[in-house]
Amino acid sequence: MCDLKTKFKEWEEWLVGADINSIRNQIYNMIWDSAVFQSINECRKYASKNTKGEIELNGVVHRFIDKCFFETQASAIRRLLDKRKKNDVISLYKLIDDMRKNYKLLTRRNILEVHGYPYEYEKERRIILEEAYRKVPPGTPIIMGVDHAKCELSGYTHQFIDLLAGVDSSKRSPDDTVRPKIFEWLKQKISGCEKICEFVNKFLAHSATPESRNYLNPPELDVTLGQILESHKVICQTAIFIGRRMGILSEGHGLGDVLPVPQYDQFVYFDKAWAYEETIEKLQEFWRDYDMQTRSWHEWVWEDDFNKFLRE
Repeated sequence: MCDLKTKFKEWEEWLVGADINSIRNQIYNMIWDSAVFQSINECRKYASKNTKGEIELNGVVHRFIDKCFFETQASAIRRLLDKRKKNDVISLYKLIDDMRKNYKLLTRRNILEVHGYPYEYEKERRIILEEAYRKVPPGTPIIMGVDHAKCELSGYTHQFIDLLAGVDSSKRSPDDTVRPKIFEWLKQKISGCEKICEFVNKFLAHSATPESRNYLNPPELDVTLGQILESHKVICQTAIFIGRRMGILSEGHGLGDVLPVPQYDQFVYFDKAWAYEETIEKLQEFWRDYDMQTRSWHEWVWEDDFNKFLRE
């Protein structure tokens, strides 16, 4: 019991903790950025066109937006599916894996006791109702308290455990345990995102050699918007399932809506131009200056730096 209570606390912290890298916060940031990008992408549909039928949007800027979106989103997905067993890693995969290793703790009795829900909830509810009717005059509305609410939650939890343990409600036992196959299924579900993780490993997180990047058909590794969005759905569904159905989270705690509700007008100034004609001249000047700066790096007097290093 104590072990499960400790584990529940640990798992809850990984899933919905206040830490910036909790699974919930990683998901919130990922889905928010996705909504912003898709809003920009939606704007492109309505952009004006020139006489040649070309969209009048700056290619340099929008290619940069696309590149940043795909790279940051692919990296976010990889972080959530990080398989490393190090203690300094918080990931959805690690949560599922740790639950699988400790599945024997996930019995009907233990889960209910951790949350303080009565096992015999129907009997307990009858006692509470009878007591309430005795104390309240006829015709007076009865306000149920926390104990009655726990009975209701116990009933729902029993139903979830029936499904997770694969038993009929008529054959419930305190020792009913969440099936290991549940965790194997969850791992298989998120394994569909492996292609994106491989893309990150080969091209973003590490500068892999051509030999280590060798695979049969390189185009198959291309990451599309559809794949990103499908991975979002799979990750969110899995996290929501664990939070709501596996009994980890206490009442009142949860992932909530995976897309945070804006506390301000997120489209303010969307209708404003990025730059005016007089600004373009300044941008051209900036670009030339930066170009000269990068060219000057060829003239680096490395001997001076090296001698300075020797003197230190």
